Amino acid sequence: CIFCLPRVEQGVAPACARQCPGRLRFVGYLDDPEGPIWKLVNKWKVAIPLHPEYGTEPNVFYVPPMSPEKLDAEGRPTGEMRIPLDYLHSLFGKDVHGALATLLEERERRKQGHKSELMDLLIAYNWSDNFHLDTGKREVM
Repeated sequence: CIFCLPRVEQGVAPACARQCPGRLRFVGYLDDPEGPIWKLVNKWKVAIPLHPEYGTEPNVFYVPPMSPEKLDAEGRPTGEMRIPLDYLHSLFGKDVHGALATLLEERERRKQGHKSELMDLLIAYNWSDNFHLDTGKREVM
């Protein structure tokens, strides 16, 4: 993978991100306060690296999953999460707790009819908002 460098140089998102049916991929620069990456990582602090204890300072960040509850034999919620919090902590470190709290709080705000910039950003009603590739600002190597 070369991150579709010829496409990115032209301000076009990489093919994997553009074709993602779940709109799960955001592409942009971490130093661009107007882009989705900066907002998810720095403003909302919900996008975090895997295994931060390794100190690799990756260029890939992940929004941890909000686990649905397990269901009992009759299909009723049990109150127990399908993805154990300890497991998520092992992947993302201590920051996963704050990220999940923010995600759940903003989801609840949205359910109550309030606006949520974070939920709008993650839902990505307009796919092109996922890509903030202003190549005129920086040199692409």
